[in-house]
Amino acid sequence: MINTVCGTVQDIFDSDIRVIVDRKNACQGCQSSGICHGFTKTRMDLKLPKPPGSIRRGDTVVIAMEGASLIKACTYAFLIPLCAIISALLVAQSLSAGVPVQAVCALVAFLLSLIIVRHMGRRIGTPHVVEVIHEE
Repeated sequence: MINTVCGTVQDIFDSDIRVIVDRKNACQGCQSSGICHGFTKTRMDLKLPKPPGSIRRGDTVVIAMEGASLIKACTYAFLIPLCAIISALLVAQSLSAGVPVQAVCALVAFLLSLIIVRHMGRRIGTPHVVEVIHEE
């Protein structure tokens, strides 16, 4: 399954474009959007590879991302840090470490998990422009 959303081209660079996507349209139908939007901006700012052909500021583009990539990204971003923190706490507790040591272990595990998530995230398919709709 491929997820698509429309955005507007803000800037054009040599090999990339900057696209603004209204989060309301992108998150339409998601049951968590009411909660999520309380913590995020109302617009997403994406830097995507420049599509072939002509493109101008103000053009509307259709952006696609594989559904499996979206699920992988969510899994990596949420489950890996959570598992790292819980594992660090369990190991520190089993070694009879004090609460301050457990907290430090959890913090270190969290920071290391972010490095792992960033590395694993490189294997996820990135969003790309599938269609350019020129504004008249």
